[in-house]
Amino acid sequence: MNSLGLILLLSTLSALSAAFAQVCPLEYTAILPKNSKFNKACVSDNYSESPCFHHVSGSLRLARVTLHSVWSDIDADEATPIVKDGFLTDFTFFNLEIDYHINYTEEGVWLRYQYHNMQHCFDLAWGAGSHSAWNWKLIGAVANGGERLFDTSQTSTGVVTVCNNRFIDLWLEKR
Repeated sequence: MNSLGLILLLSTLSALSAAFAQVCPLEYTAILPKNSKFNKACVSDNYSESPCFHHVSGSLRLARVTLHSVWSDIDADEATPIVKDGFLTDFTFFNLEIDYHINYTEEGVWLRYQYHNMQHCFDLAWGAGSHSAWNWKLIGAVANGGERLFDTSQTSTGVVTVCNNRFIDLWLEKR
């Protein structure tokens, strides 16, 4: 086959492929590890105000992360969480003044970080998003054995204001 024939064949295949291609929505958020940014935001000093989350069980692997903001010019870095590594268990946020909604799609539960005007404070809202939530529980607590903030097996929906505690542990487990 000569080069002209090959070009015609490839263009025909390309056209057929485009004609029969399905439009597949992006169901999950593409999250890439940014270890140095995570470590800079989540150091144990008084200069950083970033809330830092650690999944004791579960991860962001099958989560869909969206943001709620009045700003329209948000770039891709601000739209996704900053994760420590490929395990997607430790994360923080790029812009602390944006509300982030984390939907654990398979488990049917969600967590929402909400900016709070008070210094060193933020709100965490949680809830059940589908019928599969009855098989799962999401628990949040101040890190290293601190105060329990919420447990979806006890209260299916709610909000709590967290002040002066940046490090939060999360458990995403089957009931």
